[in-house]
Formats: sequence, structure tokens, C-alpha cells
Amino acid sequence: MITTTSTRPDSTFHDSVWSAAGRVATGVSVLTAGRGDEVHGSTASTFTFISRQPPLIAVALHRDSHLLTVIRQTGTLGVNVLSSRQTAVARHFASRKRGRGVEQFTGIPWQPDEDGVPRLAGTVSWLCCRAEQYIAAGDHEIVLAEVRSVSQEQTATAPLLYFAGRLHPGSIPTEESEH
Repeated sequence: MITTTSTRPDSTFHDSVWSAAGRVATGVSVLTAGRGDEVHGSTASTFTFISRQPPLIAVALHRDSHLLTVIRQTGTLGVNVLSSRQTAVARHFASRKRGRGVEQFTGIPWQPDEDGVPRLAGTVSWLCCRAEQYIAAGDHEIVLAEVRSVSQEQTATAPLLYFAGRLHPGSIPTEESEH
């Protein structure tokens, strides 16, 4: 069944656009920033690679996001690409009840990288990035960042996916499952 929606930019139209956006499967990451006790993490599904040379990524953050404020202050951010076994971590960093600063990392295995950016344990991959540009985009800002360091699991691990408003453990074939 195909549903058509008005093309007029009213609230019904905007809701339909947002609903269509939810039909795009994405990976789930926890974006982190800060140093010492002034660290912050937030679950995101709006992260993408932009360029291979130089290695650039982009993340979209709401203008009122505390994470955006911390990234602006420090100039760095981490991208923790979650594995299919990290649904609880994704939910934790999406919750508004997780606390502030280092308190929000209680019970989550992590360590600071050389710049102090929180790096979560057990992720598919980790990127440490330097913010290069901030681009206004509606009620969000796009942070364009250069990848400064990267690490990944030795054996491919299935990622955590987000689709239609729900988290889905990855069922993508990995090197491990192909043997």
C-alpha cells in the first residue's frame, strides 16, 4: 500500500518527512567529547563519512545539545561505533536521566584517549576527530570533523542498527560469520 502525503510544508508534511527519514537504516554511535570530569556522551544515528582524503566525517547535533557545546569548547570529539551487543549502552546515552559529566559514564567501561576524549570499550570501531567546521542546518548544526586517529576490533563485529524508531542488533555477515 502506498500512502501519499501533502507537499505543503505544514506539520503533517514535516511529520511525514521525519517518518520517512526513520525508514533509512543507520548505524548507532555514541559521540563523546570533553576532558577530565567535564566529559559528555550522546547516542547518535546521524554520523557519516564524507571524504577519504582528507579523512572527514560529519555529525548532526541539535543546536541546544550540551554535546555540541562541549565539542565547541574542546575542538575534539570521539565516535564510538556500537556493536550489536551494546543496545544497553545506546539506550543509556540516549536517556535524559544519565546525569552530567563523568557521572553519566558510571557503569560503562571507558577510558580517556590521549586528548581526554572518552573511548568506550567493546565498540566496533573508534574515531577521534578534530572539529573543522560548523554548518547551520535548520534546528541542527552539522559538525564537519577530520579523523585524527582510528582503531577497530581485530575481527569484524556486527554493528548495532537503528530503523523505524527501534534499535536492531546487526545481522550483517561479518568475517567471523563467513568462516
